[in-house]
Amino acid sequence: MPRSGFLEPVAVRLEDREAARSSLSIDPIRNAVVIHRMFHHPEFTLAFADAPSGPKALLVLKPASSGSQPHQFALHAVDEAAAARVLSAVPTGVSIFHVADELAFPAVNRAIEVRWWGEAILYRMEAAGFRDVQAHEVRPLDPKYAAKVATLWAPDWPAEGYVRSRIENGITGAIYEDGEPVAWYLTHLETEDVVMLGFLHVLAPCRGRGYAKSLSCSLLKQTFARGKVPACHVYTDNGPSIRLMEGLGFRRVCIQAWGDGLRRS
Repeated sequence: MPRSGFLEPVAVRLEDREAARSSLSIDPIRNAVVIHRMFHHPEFTLAFADAPSGPKALLVLKPASSGSQPHQFALHAVDEAAAARVLSAVPTGVSIFHVADELAFPAVNRAIEVRWWGEAILYRMEAAGFRDVQAHEVRPLDPKYAAKVATLWAPDWPAEGYVRSRIENGITGAIYEDGEPVAWYLTHLETEDVVMLGFLHVLAPCRGRGYAKSLSCSLLKQTFARGKVPACHVYTDNGPSIRLMEGLGFRRVCIQAWGDGLRRS
């Protein structure tokens, strides 16, 4: 029974996802991850809103394929109560999630027993603010190095398949020494408006040579050539990467969050 005469919040399932497009397109940079999951990632099979029209919150969900796998969801919300409403659609069990709006953080922490929470600065680069300081040859990364990248990027997660898919389907750049990549930069996703950069890594013995700047400039130029906005996430405790991004001219958009946790029945 509802408590105190109030109805429990219930999310509205979206049968036609186009109903969500106009709300998300108000800020296609901030909402790039949610837009990608909503319109470009077929494994995110369910979408929910807090209301059938004029939604203030949208959640797109990839249900777990088995009992041992986590659910995944991405959340956009411009109202905390609306965020709580769509979060009611998250199934019980473990979820991995992305939260696009800081005001929704409290609602997520109430709905989910959070195990890991990482806040990240979302950056964007304007073409007018870009200064090309590339000083090294950058070539595409060969997919045969997917395991190497995955081990360094996510050592506790079987990420090789995901990394390979990003090498094969996205913009890449690598700097080679003696025929082997010693630094690389890939992308996580692409929408109609945005290319989301990620995986930037320089092997420890090769740091301090400006490789990260050269890789960044190469990927930025490739993104601009597509007529899209380069964006990236940097965790708030990653001082060197923050300095790199801001030194290159990236502009802060907002704070977003990634995390995982348990929703109990």
